[in-house]
Amino acid sequence: MNKRIYKFSLIFNTLFIIISLLFIYRYKEYIIQKLIKKSGEAEIVLFGDSIIKGGDWTELLNRNDVKNSGFPVYTTSHLTRIIKRNVIEYNPKICIIGAGINDINVGVPIQRIMINYQSMIDTLLTHNIKPIIQSTLYQENNPHNKILVDSLNYFLYNYCKKKSLHYLDINSELSSKDGLKSEFTIDGTHLTRNAYIIWGNKIKELLIEIESSSVAY
Repeated sequence: MNKRIYKFSLIFNTLFIIISLLFIYRYKEYIIQKLIKKSGEAEIVLFGDSIIKGGDWTELLNRNDVKNSGFPVYTTSHLTRIIKRNVIEYNPKICIIGAGINDINVGVPIQRIMINYQSMIDTLLTHNIKPIIQSTLYQENNPHNKILVDSLNYFLYNYCKKKSLHYLDINSELSSKDGLKSEFTIDGTHLTRNAYIIWGNKIKELLIEIESSSVAY
């Protein structure tokens, strides 16, 4: 009888451990984000819209000190109003910003988006947080919006150059002259897992470059 109970207990405990590990693996991003929120600090914050939100950045960047502050449907105007609570209060060293396509989709003037970006960048710099500015992603087969995205990205590139900031052009990896490639999007705007992997690798390369230059300095 004791052997039977022992055997049952062993099987039960083994199953419990396996299920627990599977649960942790499946929801690791959620768990890490909760722990970061509780601790109140993160080394890197990714800040932006649903395209930022859709990335499992803990896995993509292979680090557990990353806060995902992505907000679906938010424009840059929304982001300027919530940057303190969703970036500054985590006291990060780096903030990666990716936004703008929601503004363009609802007709926000490019000049307004530029002002909002300047505001966010200046806020980060005031708090000694290093900004990394992502190129606003194209959409698939949307030539009108592509012209507006090009105009915004031209400004962002030159503003970063003027301020000696890092600008990461992800369109060069995921798009053609016609816009976002079909193999990298699930609906014309949002990204596939493979697209996120490419994007994550580019960020990792840049982070290595930044860390190396900091050590050298």
